Amino acid sequence: MIHEWRSYRLKPGAAIDYLALLADQGLPLVTRHLPLMGYWLAESGGLNVIHHLWAYADWAEREAARAGLAQEEGWTKGFIPQAFALVQEQENRLLHLTRSSAAYDAALAMRRRLHPARAPGSPLMAPDCAGLVLASHEGALPDAALAQFQPLSGDPRPMALLPRAADPLAALPPISGAQHNLLRPLAFSPL
Repeated sequence: MIHEWRSYRLKPGAAIDYLALLADQGLPLVTRHLPLMGYWLAESGGLNVIHHLWAYADWAEREAARAGLAQEEGWTKGFIPQAFALVQEQENRLLHLTRSSAAYDAALAMRRRLHPARAPGSPLMAPDCAGLVLASHEGALPDAALAQFQPLSGDPRPMALLPRAADPLAALPPISGAQHNLLRPLAFSPL
């Protein structure tokens, strides 16, 4: 499998507008084609940064999924012109899953699920935060991770996704030699 971790730095103050547009308009379009694992807004580390994770069986599935999305007129002529005017920078990492959990495997089994647009009045964000760890070496990744990844392309640091917690700082395992960021999931995010 190929796991794709995308990070977008948005214009200061534009994160909620971008995420609301995604939840209200873009979500059913993108998940018709791309296999969603998670979507988050950074609470620490670089701010005004959103992260999203996609999981593909292989490169051919990724190519076909992205080609299908490129043919989606509501995406290319509706969502993209509005949303990407709010984006300052994009970064992409292709990853190999080295360790997973039951929760991650359950989300992986549902990765092709179509997500509807947000219902009027529904919250945009989930209440609990997750964590992202970027380590200097694989041995520095926490054992309590939902998933651990080795990079195939992009930032060379191994990475781990930590589970959600009501108080993510209290749930944070001791991490030395690693960068830790808190991530607030969107309400529709599987992880």
